[in-house]
Amino acid sequence: MKAQKYLFLFIINVFLFTLTAFGQSDYITPVPTNEEVVADETARLLLKFMSEKGERPDFNAGFAAPVYLDMATPTRVRARLHSNLLGEGVRVAADPEGYQTIRIQWDADNILEEQRGGSSRRIIRVDLFFLLLDADREIQKTWETSFVWEDHIPADQIALLEGSWETAAFHKKNEAGRLAFIRRIAEPAVITGAIAVTIYLLYNVRS
Repeated sequence: MKAQKYLFLFIINVFLFTLTAFGQSDYITPVPTNEEVVADETARLLLKFMSEKGERPDFNAGFAAPVYLDMATPTRVRARLHSNLLGEGVRVAADPEGYQTIRIQWDADNILEEQRGGSSRRIIRVDLFFLLLDADREIQKTWETSFVWEDHIPADQIALLEGSWETAAFHKKNEAGRLAFIRRIAEPAVITGAIAVTIYLLYNVRS
């Protein structure tokens, strides 16, 4: 009986350890929100275009005159874009009157794939369209580009990271997430059961 008691306690401990291991989150550093990803990538691609096309021969000098960004975004996204550009020396105008304007439009197709282990795969896929207008509102340049951002995010932070801006929101959510959740619960039970059966058989053979 004493040996069976120890065996039972061992099985319980293995089961609890397995559940804990499968439920742990490896996310320690802050994860950028969808809106932050779109804002940062937009600024990066805009700066890259300026550098490659010779709009800024001295990359750190900035434009000779401020530029206004014409875009339909939440205030927080606009502020982050402005911050990124200001940090690289671009002079940003508060309003378009008398200044050249860069009009930005996004076409996004973002996907969330829920997976096992408490994480979900995030895919942010965006096409960007830019128009450069002079102070008289005449189009000087048009160009387009795109980016794809892929990473894994904590499953319990999906709503927080998604935000409310349509461009950055998830447009497709993988329904396989429900099956992944079931597997996350079932697999530890199967592993624990196999270990318990093995120990039980070994114990009986020794007896």
